[in-house]
Amino acid sequence: MATLVYTTIVPHDPTLPAMVANADGGHPVFAQIRRDYDRIRAGLAEASPDVIVFASGDHFNQWFYGNIPAFAIGKGSVSSGPFGWEREVYGIGSYAAPGHHDLGRHLLEGALADHFDVAASDVYGIDHGFTVPLTFIRPEQDLPVVPVWTNLLVPPIPPGRRYYDLGRMLRRVVESYPDDLRVALVATGHMTNSVGGPGMISFTQQPVTEWDLRTWELFTNGRVDDLLPECTWDKLYAQGNGTPGFMAHLVAWGAVGGALPSWSELTSSPVSFPNPFVEWDELRIAEGSRR
Repeated sequence: MATLVYTTIVPHDPTLPAMVANADGGHPVFAQIRRDYDRIRAGLAEASPDVIVFASGDHFNQWFYGNIPAFAIGKGSVSSGPFGWEREVYGIGSYAAPGHHDLGRHLLEGALADHFDVAASDVYGIDHGFTVPLTFIRPEQDLPVVPVWTNLLVPPIPPGRRYYDLGRMLRRVVESYPDDLRVALVATGHMTNSVGGPGMISFTQQPVTEWDLRTWELFTNGRVDDLLPECTWDKLYAQGNGTPGFMAHLVAWGAVGGALPSWSELTSSPVSFPNPFVEWDELRIAEGSRR
């Protein structure tokens, strides 16, 4: 039987690789972000997973208006990216890991049996929402990656409870996998975030908002019933056009049953959007299974 041994949330801003690489000569927040990524990298290594299930959004690369599923699972033999324009514009490197077809197929079948009508693909690319975190936390590119896409950009999207339940379902289906497999779940989304327009400037005056602080307190204290009703497209979009990306965090939260994290940190500064780091070790994940 497979076991969920590690769960984490990390940021995926495509400007972070360059900023972190030059952290010693830049704003001190990037040195802190480097330390946070290093902590997650060490935690992931200590957990010794055999495969990573990775929940993220897509930035109009794999999916576009002609076909945008609410949720999709990748079950191909290769998980690689990012897309060419992302490498050119942001200067981020390539990442190529194996896929895990058998686990991906098992997740798809289990999702359908659990009344999640997810899409699936055997041929796909993963964009910076996957590759930036992976480059920081598993640069060896050796562990198979099963991508789980969540629509975070194009309304209408499911309510927050559905993303949370997706995580719960993934946990159940992982644990029903017949082989002995150690599984890590990684998720990446946003706190307050705006791309383009005046919202992109506002964080320079208010790096962390009242919404960020309240949401972080509810999230890191396991207050599922208080937070999930506030997680709708309209309420999150009102905080910034990228803030619905917070929904991806709910997948990880659901997988751990709303358990309190082993460790968490929210970095903020006038030069970077709020960057969330959350970690649940195997003990905390086990506690969540009893909730």
